[in-house]
Amino acid sequence: MADPSLALQEAIFARLEAEVSCPIYDGAPMNADMPYVSIDREVSVNATPIAGRKRETRLIYLSVWSDAIGQAEVKRINGEVIAALDERRLPLTVGRAVSVRVEQADAQRDADGVTYQGSVTVRVITTH
Repeated sequence: MADPSLALQEAIFARLEAEVSCPIYDGAPMNADMPYVSIDREVSVNATPIAGRKRETRLIYLSVWSDAIGQAEVKRINGEVIAALDERRLPLTVGRAVSVRVEQADAQRDADGVTYQGSVTVRVITTH
């Protein structure tokens, strides 16, 4: 069976687009209006047992960007992302998402001193 990585990204994008109050991007335009969420990175680790279905543990890194003063907007959007994904079934067109769990979230001022960035790390175990 095909690798479920693209199906997972599509499912995460669709879920966030439906449940988060700002635009979702996979590669935001340079002049995108803030706030927005960006799907930044996926790391996949082979977790297949000696016998059985192919299984991977995937870490999905999402960023929240805001030009509002203070961290409130970033924290609110982080909360929306967490509510949309944490411990919720995520149907895939290829393979299966066995577990979806938010592992970490944070908010901080960006190096430019004006923009705030949030990040959410999601761990997904897939089989195929």
